[in-house]
Amino acid sequence: MRFSEERINDIAKKIASDLIDKQAIDKKVGASNLASLVAQAMIKDLKLEEQIDAETREDMMRHYRNLPPEGTGEYEAIFIKTKQKIAKKHGFPL
Repeated sequence: MRFSEERINDIAKKIASDLIDKQAIDKKVGASNLASLVAQAMIKDLKLEEQIDAETREDMMRHYRNLPPEGTGEYEAIFIKTKQKIAKKHGFPL
């Protein structure tokens, strides 16, 4: 995962606190419960994005005989285009 679990929990706590401070969420929900729900959603999305990245790489290797070197602008352009196609197939907004 791109973020550590600790970092995700810190971000989730800040989001929960902001939502409660702005009265977008009822205080009865509780900052701790809300932070937990936000963290779970973030982890789920990050894992799905990792799966999409892996599927993107596999798809690129199947469909392109002469891939440019990883890290080049051309490779990144192909990666982004392929990832968008795969993310759309999974209903995952980028």
